[in-house]
Amino acid sequence: MKGIQLTDYDLAVKVERDSSGKILNGMVVGDVLHQNQAVILSIRKGELKENPSVGVGLADMLLEHDLAAIQNEIRQQLEMDGQKVSMVRVTHQEVIINAKY
Repeated sequence: MKGIQLTDYDLAVKVERDSSGKILNGMVVGDVLHQNQAVILSIRKGELKENPSVGVGLADMLLEHDLAAIQNEIRQQLEMDGQKVSMVRVTHQEVIINAKY
């Protein structure tokens, strides 16, 4: 899926102007799969006002022992975003996701 790219969770803007100063391009557009996954994993439920049920809050789960519950929550959240998830694996060292739009 193509969309506006983010840099450090802010809009990626790269303004290009013609010789008269008219803006030709501005927003950086590209594949948004991984940035959408990162946002979903990092935000907590309630932080996204437009959809308060979105968010895993992974930082809050760092000491959680039930890794299967974390995997299930990640899978549900990504599927709510429209991603087709083929695999989610969570260990105490990493999160591995295989998904696509």
